Amino acid sequence: MRTIDDLVRERPAPTLAPAQVRQEPLAAYLARAEYGSSSALRRVLRAGPAAAAAPFGDDGSQRLAQALHALVFEPARFAADHLVLDRDIPPADEGADALERTWITGAEFARLAGARDAIRAYPRAPLAEWIDAGMKELSIYWRDEAGRRWKARPDCFTDAIVLELKTTGDVRPRAFARTRKRFGYDLQAAHYLDGVRRLTGRTPRFAFVAVELQPPHYAWLHELAPAELARAEALLELARQRLAAARA
Repeated sequence: MRTIDDLVRERPAPTLAPAQVRQEPLAAYLARAEYGSSSALRRVLRAGPAAAAAPFGDDGSQRLAQALHALVFEPARFAADHLVLDRDIPPADEGADALERTWITGAEFARLAGARDAIRAYPRAPLAEWIDAGMKELSIYWRDEAGRRWKARPDCFTDAIVLELKTTGDVRPRAFARTRKRFGYDLQAAHYLDGVRRLTGRTPRFAFVAVELQPPHYAWLHELAPAELARAEALLELARQRLAAARA
């Protein structure tokens, strides 16, 4: 499997301002507020300039979604950061460490494992192969031609495709299209593709991996068509202009 150094070394001469990559904890990525993120861009479009200054806050509502990301893309991190009750019994001298980990009940872990297995067994695309071979949870930082600073943290990407995992209540195309529009997911896709393109010099495809946490854990791969990406790129530039103006 290629390393970060391999990826950067193989990068062709970019036509755009290049990006830098870091392997760092999510908390370090979130703390770099001087870089604009897809979350900030989506907020400024939905709520206006005042939302640009709002700090990112984890209210705990995404606990299982975040745990699933770790289980699918970074199983070693899941084991280190999570305590599955009735399964993981820490030694008596690790009590303090156990309190710092995220607790997952046995029933919750069954749901997470079911969703992970549905993703890896997806029959219409080699998801497990892409995930195993891809670069996962890397922080990408860059300046655009206007001098604006941006950051992105795709779940997983290969030379061919960028994957972004989303938990949802209904993975079917029409229902997930409404979810994409409601939460601005396509803008996120365009932002991530820009970062990957600047990092690697290539323009891969983009797909959302949608999965339901409730049994029977339906999964669906939603690849964005060129026309959808073109619309998202136009919206992305509008959001970037508004965020830059709000910060100025």
